[in-house]
Amino acid sequence: MSSKFDDLVRSLEADTLEELRRAVASEIGGRRRQTDIRLEDIHPKMSTAEKDRAAQQIARLLRGEDSHA
Repeated sequence: MSSKFDDLVRSLEADTLEELRRAVASEIGGRRRQTDIRLEDIHPKMSTAEKDRAAQQIARLLRGEDSHA
């Protein structure tokens, strides 16, 4: 992180820092949900790249890993 950002984070009060943490976690969760593959996304006319991406994500989920690792 840049030193300006580090200084800003250090200057925040505990409740403000916690609010920032929750906001960041919510944003990350929302972005992950946007890219997660859904059952209805799987179809016979998928491109090879789409099939590969789906297979990799499914494999990670079956291993119990985060789907965005």
